[in-house]
Amino acid sequence: MRAAAAILGLLALPFGASAHHSLAEYDRSAAEEVEGEVIRVLWRNPHVRFTLQTQNEAGGVEVWDLQGVDLNSLDRRHVPHDLVQVGDTIRVTGNPSNRRVHHLLISNVLTADGTEILIDPTAEPLWSAAVVGRLVASVEPSDMGGEARSIFRVWSTEVAARGWGTRHFPFTEAAIAARDEWDPDDNFAIRCEPEGMPRIMTNPHPFEFVDGGATIELRSELYDLTRIIHMQDVADPAKQPSSPLGYSVGQWAGDTLIVTTSRVNWPHFDTIGTPQSEAVTYEERFWLSEDPGRLEYRLTIDDPATFTEPAYYERYWLALGEELQRYDCQVF
Repeated sequence: MRAAAAILGLLALPFGASAHHSLAEYDRSAAEEVEGEVIRVLWRNPHVRFTLQTQNEAGGVEVWDLQGVDLNSLDRRHVPHDLVQVGDTIRVTGNPSNRRVHHLLISNVLTADGTEILIDPTAEPLWSAAVVGRLVASVEPSDMGGEARSIFRVWSTEVAARGWGTRHFPFTEAAIAARDEWDPDDNFAIRCEPEGMPRIMTNPHPFEFVDGGATIELRSELYDLTRIIHMQDVADPAKQPSSPLGYSVGQWAGDTLIVTTSRVNWPHFDTIGTPQSEAVTYEERFWLSEDPGRLEYRLTIDDPATFTEPAYYERYWLALGEELQRYDCQVF
């Protein structure tokens, strides 16, 4: 039974780019196309959203909630905010919700003037030769090779790499059962509440390492948060106050930065209701690959209330020459 629970946990858990802010309800194997009048527009984080009014075959009115990626992703791909406005007639395609009717996670939008917006950075154009939103990068990772080998820069997710990251999450049966208490319509992500560990490290937004000598700052674009990693004058972690990001202690082992974090009181392991206890500890390892434009990462998680054995998660970031943007999350 324990093995079955671990397998179920591996299959069920969304963790990473595709799981950003509780998008697990959308069926990625299905697609629907809708056309109608825009009655509401929100260009904001955590997700750009449009409300569409359509007429069904019986002549009745339907209202659709359309959700896209985060605003910062679209801004980095130079998508103008005035392409979709209230009163416009637009056509969209996307993945339907398996929980709510008339809800789509949109990938493509055909605007009133015939421009096609690629909301999903990996989408291909469907209707128009006039396209905005193609995936771009400020520099190629290989272009960073001439710089000194250093982690102290901005690191970005390779958005085009679907399914990035490997993981081993042997959940306890109790952790899986606790997901039944999760309210997908009223939770921290919906309320724009800043998240804690480990979500602050498993999201698709860039972050920056800043060397402060006695400390290292890890500045995350997500919720404009900053983690402090104590490198010198380290206090007793057991005597530190608990917080969503916890108390982090770092040390160098050669060129690898090892960070141990405890005193975390953020109760959520992910965005689908899997809990974690305040006894959780994390060990993170950051190191540059042979290409100094690529940062490797391994996160080991120890929490007997959530896992039957230590769990781990591995991923990487690229130095794409990006700058952190304000997140400024707003409730829809």
